Amino acid sequence: MPSTKYSSFLFLLFLTAPLFASAARCDKADKSALLAIKAAFNNPPDLSSWTSKTSCCTWNGIDCNATTGRVTSLTIFALNISAPIPSAISKLTALQSLNLAYNRLHGPIPPFVGLLPELTFLRLDGNLLTGTIPSTLTILDLSLVGNRLTGSLPPSFAKANFADVDLRDNQLTGDASFLFGRDKNLNALHLSNNSFKFDLTNVEIPKGLDILVIDHNEIYGSIPAGVAAIKWLQFDVSYNQLCGPIPQGRYTRRFGAKHFDHNKCLCGPPLAPCK
Repeated sequence: MPSTKYSSFLFLLFLTAPLFASAARCDKADKSALLAIKAAFNNPPDLSSWTSKTSCCTWNGIDCNATTGRVTSLTIFALNISAPIPSAISKLTALQSLNLAYNRLHGPIPPFVGLLPELTFLRLDGNLLTGTIPSTLTILDLSLVGNRLTGSLPPSFAKANFADVDLRDNQLTGDASFLFGRDKNLNALHLSNNSFKFDLTNVEIPKGLDILVIDHNEIYGSIPAGVAAIKWLQFDVSYNQLCGPIPQGRYTRRFGAKHFDHNKCLCGPPLAPCK
């Protein structure tokens, strides 16, 4: 007769067996979509594990829901792939995270990316994408750094529930003030190296914002007094058209002159005294 310890082990194995089985299972439609994506990317060697004979949940860059077998995360990072964003991605309707950063993807960002119903994390940074940002791209965590995107931000961004927005190093223009708002959930905002032009004076700083990096734009007005009370992790407003006294607070004093330099007439520590 088996020992109590051995019996307990067998019972535990019985309970967990369905979980192991479901973890290896892959949704057939998602698998077909992934193979279409691989083909659209010209079958890169780094995706050699993506074969019809194995479960897609075991492939490099893929995570699945252990219960349903649906693909929840797709990461194809820094593989030097030169292609447009494949339309087959639109079929991965359980996708929560999409990371295609640091390839050579070109063409516009297709609107269907923002229509994936479960998507909360999107990285398209470090590519060669062009055109305007689709109005559908109201993703919780959004990174489009280092592309060739142009035009103004879509009006839909005004009501979006962003947590992190990173639009650095593009050719974007116009107003970005509607990204701010006291009751918004924004934690980090990076707008550096674009041509955004708006009045910063009366924007309301989101209560949870702790990263504000908006250098190298055409932003004018003054720095809102509210920034003095924020526990900033990163802060940079240099190379804009700002004017007036720099609000003084414990956390703004942590940043040196280079974070405020090259504005129209900012003054006060860490810059020259106001006259």
